[in-house]
Amino acid sequence: MADQSTPVGKDRPLCIAVILCNDCIEDKRTNNKTLVNLFNSITAPVLPASQPRLVVMASLTNGIGRWPVSFSIRTPSGKAMMRVDGEAVFSDPLAVMDIVIAFNNLTFTEEGVYFVDVLTDSYPLGNRRFTVQVVPGAREGRPA
Repeated sequence: MADQSTPVGKDRPLCIAVILCNDCIEDKRTNNKTLVNLFNSITAPVLPASQPRLVVMASLTNGIGRWPVSFSIRTPSGKAMMRVDGEAVFSDPLAVMDIVIAFNNLTFTEEGVYFVDVLTDSYPLGNRRFTVQVVPGAREGRPA
């Protein structure tokens, strides 16, 4: 039975990966990407702490047509910290589309588990969690 929330003739994309890192280098000739300094947690000596750059790469596949795609960062208390909205156009459901979003100068005010959500039309496609930890003596905003 078809999912009633998906428009007829369009397949909702699937998110097959969400990766966090400090930087992404893209080869313009091949579109291949090199992810630099992948991480799952950020340490800081005190809060609030500043993270100069957090790059998110989401790999999507199985889509047909145009789909709104949003990236959102949620705090441990569930508040939306940052959101970026865009659109992805899928012409081949077998192709994998890598979407890279860079968040600059984020300020973390809570210790705990944060989430990066990837959504389409408010429907969750995937997410990635990461932690922010206070570690006395740590360099501010250091990915661990």
